[in-house]
Amino acid sequence: MNAQLRPGIDGLLARLERVQKTGNGWRANCPNGHKSRGSLSITQADDGRVLLHCFAGCATADVLGALGLSVSDLMPERLAHPTPKQRDEARERFRRNGIWATAGVIEREAGVVVVAAGDVLQGRALDDADMARLIDAGQRIVQARATLTELADLHERYLKVAHRFPRWGVE
Repeated sequence: MNAQLRPGIDGLLARLERVQKTGNGWRANCPNGHKSRGSLSITQADDGRVLLHCFAGCATADVLGALGLSVSDLMPERLAHPTPKQRDEARERFRRNGIWATAGVIEREAGVVVVAAGDVLQGRALDDADMARLIDAGQRIVQARATLTELADLHERYLKVAHRFPRWGVE
């Protein structure tokens, strides 16, 4: 597909429902039809790539498929032979963006837990919908922890390999 015809971030956001701007990106409802609101995190990396993560567990390919898109639709025109330093910087930006998106999920879902705990402490029973939302919040917090662990593991593996290649600029 011609780079000028790729929908990019604006085309993606236009196809989503309940899009809200967040610190470093956007949150929206995942188009796969589950009841999790705001579970889709969208960020645009400094190099133009659009990064997606569904905290309800949907695969990126499934999210894009529901929108009639593919991964290539979210990529900028490839740069010719980026330097090792540029690749390292891109990896670090990707890791940082993932951490910020995950922190946002933890913050929102922890708020749900705090509200539910306050209701219980005040003697109010949680109805079925509140209990379902509380369970969703717990599951999303567990998934966010797993995501942070994956990001940390990837970073550790990178550092173990990078020291073998001094030209990468890792000490």
